[in-house]
Amino acid sequence: MDTEIIRIINKALDGGLLGKKEIMALLSVENLSPEAFAIQQAGRAFTSQLCGGEAEIHAHIGLDAAPCPNDCKFCSFAASNKIFRTHEIIPLEQVVAEAQAMEAAGANALYLVTTVHYGEEKFLETAQAVRAGLSTDVPLIANVPDFDEDYARELVRIGIAGVYHVVRLGEGVFTRCKVETRLKTMEAAKGAGLVLGNCIDPIGPEHTPEEIADLILLARDFEVGFSGAMRRNTVPGTEFERHGNISYGRLATYAGATALATGPGIRGNCTHEPSQLCGQAGANIMWAERGTSPRDTATETTRGLSVDQVREIYFDTDWPVHEGPSQFYPPYSG
Repeated sequence: MDTEIIRIINKALDGGLLGKKEIMALLSVENLSPEAFAIQQAGRAFTSQLCGGEAEIHAHIGLDAAPCPNDCKFCSFAASNKIFRTHEIIPLEQVVAEAQAMEAAGANALYLVTTVHYGEEKFLETAQAVRAGLSTDVPLIANVPDFDEDYARELVRIGIAGVYHVVRLGEGVFTRCKVETRLKTMEAAKGAGLVLGNCIDPIGPEHTPEEIADLILLARDFEVGFSGAMRRNTVPGTEFERHGNISYGRLATYAGATALATGPGIRGNCTHEPSQLCGQAGANIMWAERGTSPRDTATETTRGLSVDQVREIYFDTDWPVHEGPSQFYPPYSG
């Protein structure tokens, strides 16, 4: 075992905040090495300690699919990828029914996810309709394009508990979104009192430890509700086909390293798509999916798992699933 890696792991487990070079060292270990498995085991122990030994199932409900002008090259909705040619909207009745079904199945949080074409006012209307159709205080989360402070306050007003918003790998190079705009949205969300959900994504084999470490440190600086590691699922026909995907084994090491690197102030550790290997490495937030998905080429996701399927992954990795509203967002208070 590399004694420097052992020192870094122990520093994190003792509550110390890792520096950039230390984080890069964890992210650079050889796949399937003793150091990689040590990082995974430590990530599991650390996350379990911070979260009372419980995992959560968060539910993604995609509301629309469109040739999106933000043109994130890794996304199936990117206009230049020419997968979706028209704007397709999931009917409101279906969205409400999906939310109710996921609530009944025990999802701890519900995410409403849109492209830029959906529109801010329509999202507010949809979110209020979904909220009215729910029977518990499960939190609603917005995963929407960039917005300003006024809109952040509108989200709070209608009962949104948080937002999922990140600076992606390759932001501004492989997307038309500006890094400074993404950061302003994250600041607006925090300023309005919304909890900020985060993940390091979408990780491909071409991304360096330094790139990943920079985004881990950004998440830590923002004091997000949770962070984690998400791999890119390469959409067929896109320019990322030449790189392909990282393995779930590699992602598990990144998940463990991210848990250790974000420190004791960030309790949750997410991953996508759901994976037993990442669960073993400390990922205790995974998503079930319905509706549209930026990783899919059909309007109704064919890749997404159900709440019960994610629960089974947790069972197989010895994670008890938290019952009731998420620990990472405030429950709806009316």
